[in-house]
Amino acid sequence: METIEKLCKEYTDLNQNEIKTIQNAALSLGAMANMFDADAFIDCPLKDGSGDSIVVAEAKPINNPSSYKRTVVGLVATKEKEPAVYRTFNLSVPTKFMKATTQENAHVVQTVEPIYCMDRVVGVFIIEQRMERITVKNKAARIPEKESSIANLLMEEDGTKFVDTIEEGILFVDRNHNVVFRNKAAAKICKRMGFISEVLGRKYQDICIVKDHLDSNFDKVSVHEVRLGNYFFNVKTVPVDRKDISYMVLMNDITSKKLQEQELILKSVAFKEMHHRVKNNLQTIAALLRLQRNNVDSEAAVQALNDTISRILAISSTHEILVETDMEDIKLNDIVASLKDNSILYYGRDDFKLDVEYYGGDFDIKFEKAVALALILNELMQNSIKYAFGGRNSGKIVLMTFQRRADDIELVFMDDGCGFDVEKIKSGSMGWKIINSMVKEKLKGHVSVKSGNCGTKVKIIF
Repeated sequence: METIEKLCKEYTDLNQNEIKTIQNAALSLGAMANMFDADAFIDCPLKDGSGDSIVVAEAKPINNPSSYKRTVVGLVATKEKEPAVYRTFNLSVPTKFMKATTQENAHVVQTVEPIYCMDRVVGVFIIEQRMERITVKNKAARIPEKESSIANLLMEEDGTKFVDTIEEGILFVDRNHNVVFRNKAAAKICKRMGFISEVLGRKYQDICIVKDHLDSNFDKVSVHEVRLGNYFFNVKTVPVDRKDISYMVLMNDITSKKLQEQELILKSVAFKEMHHRVKNNLQTIAALLRLQRNNVDSEAAVQALNDTISRILAISSTHEILVETDMEDIKLNDIVASLKDNSILYYGRDDFKLDVEYYGGDFDIKFEKAVALALILNELMQNSIKYAFGGRNSGKIVLMTFQRRADDIELVFMDDGCGFDVEKIKSGSMGWKIINSMVKEKLKGHVSVKSGNCGTKVKIIF
């Protein structure tokens, strides 16, 4: 009894009165094991809300060998391996003849009964037998003649039931909640749930896995998604307007779909984590370069370090955008906004106001192209801020995008600065070398430049 109290206090949220109820229930555990010639246990729910439980008491039969080589008291029973236990805790109803896997990985059949304290299920009795030792009657319970006629209504002329050709499980339930018809798919799904005996003729409440169905009058359509063990099911009830039938239950095994969804979520999390780490690493490199810049006396070296820092942050911004959104693509507008802030931070002046306007569609850009575009726009903004607006206290940059054809985007960058010698700059500028390389190699596009006293216009088609 001390073991029960210790385990309950450490692993459950049961109060002293509820623990006393479990201790009293444990007094009859040995008699139950001998009565059924089966292993008997008491489990209590873990306080973490996981749906798993802990074994607090056990008893082995005297006249039948136990299924266990060692004690399992103090071990966790997971909802994946013992769905009958989970079902009883979740629905507060008994569960009969349901498959389970023990802590020693043996296959057994469990019958589970709730233990109540006041109105709360504080634990469960478990009667457990090995699969090879149990004989379950798979013969359906007798169904009244008027109800068995449902099967004939669903019969094709050649004697086959068309409902047995579909993958969705179908149950018809009468007004006394007896299952009076099931197709082959329903039988398979119920076995997948863990019920080893024939469901035909049983009370629907004995096999239902949806808590709301226990007290429902089934007068309207309801849909529930339920997890039981390692499986996920979609259960739908539909009222039937017949005097001998109350409702129909439609069941689908959606485990594959849910596992695919979980895999996508995990990939998405890993994808974001990767970009988050890359962003942090790039920002660390930029921070190191800033420290180096503070120890440099040469103005040319400071300028080179600023250019490098700006380029690193341009790449970092694309990773940051991906971390902050749920999309694998990047909005062009987000790139422009991020680069504007970085460019003004490193090349702006307190007495200078830059106006950046963006027109056109907010296109989704694939990540690889987004990095190239970020570097290109960063170079263009750098050059404009550093060289185009000398002697002025304000300047304007305009970005426009157009959808030329189904696969082509035209991006136009313009400023109202003083212009430059295009041929001279193209041949000797590091920035223009980056622009030409990115456009040609990453965007698979081409770039054209016009510049004069009224400003500069760069057009990129990719």
